[in-house]
Amino acid sequence: MGKRNKLVEGIIIGAIIGGAVSLFDKETRSSVIQGSKKLKDKTTTLIQHPELVTDTVKEKYETIRTTIEQVSEDVSFVAGKVEKLKETTPQVMEIVNDTKEAFVEKYGDEQK
Repeated sequence: MGKRNKLVEGIIIGAIIGGAVSLFDKETRSSVIQGSKKLKDKTTTLIQHPELVTDTVKEKYETIRTTIEQVSEDVSFVAGKVEKLKETTPQVMEIVNDTKEAFVEKYGDEQK
């Protein structure tokens, strides 16, 4: 037979014993009981009304879908602006160089 993993077994046993010991504290016990009741109530409600789960999932899906569409539109807008900038930058550089040359031609000799 193969060897058993005693570490995992020890961790599980330790967790069970630790949980049981912590229940000796009245506040911890009360908190666990209240949490268990809330969980039971929520579970019961979801079992009796499964449409609540589907409605919530649909709402989250729509929210995510809308967000993705908005991000996609924003990315497209920015990409369009970048393309326009790529197109206009060489034209602007040409205008700047032409202006520089005109100033050099007109005023270049006077600055010497």
